[in-house]
Amino acid sequence: MEYGFIFDMDGVVIDSNPYHKIAWEKFLTKQGVPYDDQLFDNLLSGRTGPTSLRLLFGDGLPQEQLNIYLEEVDRNYQTILRQTEDVRPITGVHAFLDQITGNGQRLALATSAPTLNIELGLQKLKLENVFEHIVGKVDVTHGKPHPEVYLTTLERLGMAAENCVVFEDSKAGIQSARSAGIQVVGVASGHSKEELLEEGVSLAVDDFSNLDPDRVLSLIR
Repeated sequence: MEYGFIFDMDGVVIDSNPYHKIAWEKFLTKQGVPYDDQLFDNLLSGRTGPTSLRLLFGDGLPQEQLNIYLEEVDRNYQTILRQTEDVRPITGVHAFLDQITGNGQRLALATSAPTLNIELGLQKLKLENVFEHIVGKVDVTHGKPHPEVYLTTLERLGMAAENCVVFEDSKAGIQSARSAGIQVVGVASGHSKEELLEEGVSLAVDDFSNLDPDRVLSLIR
């Protein structure tokens, strides 16, 4: 039986939350908006930039201004990523991905990130050619927690939800995957394992260092 392993990117493949927090804090401080980690974890993490900005500034934010804000946040993040020598993966992810492909299973990336963020992250981690399909911000109309990104990924894989598993770290991402009917493994890079379990993940892990693909597949077999 062929199975699909679908990964979110930020906080699941790349340990990017510290860089995103700096990028958002720099932007919001400039706008006079109070910032703390709770705001990032509960409002910004896992969502697309446009969704986050409308949550912060309201649905009446003009599209032109939204685009200006979005470009500034993305530019902040991309600058930080380019300047950082030791961009870190989530612990154990390289070996875990190797095990999955070694077992002949399918790999996809499903993220709210824009194309340049994806490309920079994968380049920094030397994972450019690992994922069979990559679905990002440009491929969907609705960001997480809407299920579109995962439904699109299932369509591109040509696989049923019951034969796939998603790896997510954010509440919005977990809601997105579960709404698409896919079982979720929660990665505790931004929330505690207890918080992830409360969101409905089937399994919560600190990272990939002691995770075996067969253990994951036992959730859906």
